[in-house]
Amino acid sequence: MKYKLSLRAEDYVRKMFRYGAKEYGMGKTDEYFDEIHTKFDLLTEHPSWGVNYSHISVNLKSYEHKAHSIYYTYSGDDILIVRVLGSKQDPARHV
Repeated sequence: MKYKLSLRAEDYVRKMFRYGAKEYGMGKTDEYFDEIHTKFDLLTEHPSWGVNYSHISVNLKSYEHKAHSIYYTYSGDDILIVRVLGSKQDPARHV
């Protein structure tokens, strides 16, 4: 199984990186991004681990990583990372 980021997720991840580099420095930012990409990989191995968010969108799941939530769907051999949101963002509004 492999993962792919939607355009919105990819855009947000880039913004997260720029913000993190500015606020926390490259060392911490690189570490955080290694961790979040490890979570993406982990979801390809265990897609059922996420919390069911079908009340927002069909087959949507959420998986937490520190200050962010990863929203994704999966079918067959693919996982689509729909959005990555900060903990204060409302998934019903932003997914």
